[in-house]
Amino acid sequence: MTRSHSETDLSNFSVGERVSLLVEPRREALGFVTAVDTNSITLVDRRGVEHVLPRADIVGGRRVGVALGRDPLKTPRQLLDSLAERANATGQAWVCRISVLLAERTPPASVPQWGEWITLPTGKRARFEGEWVTLADGSLADWVDAAWWATRMGARSVQVRTSDPSVEDALAEAGFQQLA
Repeated sequence: MTRSHSETDLSNFSVGERVSLLVEPRREALGFVTAVDTNSITLVDRRGVEHVLPRADIVGGRRVGVALGRDPLKTPRQLLDSLAERANATGQAWVCRISVLLAERTPPASVPQWGEWITLPTGKRARFEGEWVTLADGSLADWVDAAWWATRMGARSVQVRTSDPSVEDALAEAGFQQLA
């Protein structure tokens, strides 16, 4: 394995964190922690498969951040427009890497069930497709909730569509960039 795994106290991993574990026989398990007990650590990978890993088989581990992904500013506009259309999101396109949006934020212990759509606590809806999560308008809390949810499925970027100047100000403050 080319990645190094420092000797880590495995009792310090928390539900919701993204971790990389070195498991015998020499393989890497990468995913979000969904359960921790005295005998095992359970991860869910980006395909939604849950892995129960016996602690006796784990030789090392480390926390890892949200995957960086491609530069959202280099995404073909046609692709972003088609994602927005399928998400029923109109207005100016604002994009951000999920890793930027979620930097320094504590991961939630759980996220809503996997799927193509999510209804957020505010009633806003977001759509996951490929490496993108797309939604219309919303607030910082909506974008963060949608990002955590979609990240568990492998999303790397978030797109918000809006025509509301106050939402645009909030997007800029959160690290989003407006596309021309």
